[in-house]
Amino acid sequence: MASTICGWCGDRTHMALHGDPRTISWQGGYLYTAAFRCSSESCERLSVGSVWRQSSFTSPKTEIVRASDLQWEPKNIRRPDVRDVPEQIAKTASEAHACLSISAYRGAVALARAVVEATAKDHGIIRGPLVAKIDEMHKQNLIREITRQLAHEIREGGNEIAHGDLADEPMPPEDAEGIVALMDEILEEVYQGPARMLTLQKSRLEREQRNAAKKAGA
Repeated sequence: MASTICGWCGDRTHMALHGDPRTISWQGGYLYTAAFRCSSESCERLSVGSVWRQSSFTSPKTEIVRASDLQWEPKNIRRPDVRDVPEQIAKTASEAHACLSISAYRGAVALARAVVEATAKDHGIIRGPLVAKIDEMHKQNLIREITRQLAHEIREGGNEIAHGDLADEPMPPEDAEGIVALMDEILEEVYQGPARMLTLQKSRLEREQRNAAKKAGA
């Protein structure tokens, strides 16, 4: 059986071949496509696995199951729960990850850019272009210098898409992945890191108050 994250239930599971693979002559090679059933008892829905080879399989039913590069439909859409971030910004950041998970790289970059701009506006930085907003976030100690420099990569990548200046080549996956990772880092520095520190501070104060109350009652 093939192993993957099921696009229906989101669980990592084994996919059992359901019926015979279909072979299609395609682009000078062979495209093998088959239905697979999710082994999770709470799902058991069918997905389609496809793989392309230059030479034909000797035993399609056996070899398609062993293929490590099967492409699955539906794809597993990753929508992480972005915590300690204002709701609309968090939803947009989650959508950027969803785009990335289905190889919609330009969409991921455009949404990452929107997250950066919305983060600046959420802190009262509303004037000027995004380049000025990013620099102002650094001046207000919301982001580090290295993050300020890298944040401009998000701005530049998003600008190309927003203004229709699309390159002839598709956006490399690693570029989109890096830009979404930078978006995550900005959210970490501006919202999530400070939120964790406040939680730790609150826990410490509560612990000190409990200890003081115990001593007073002793």
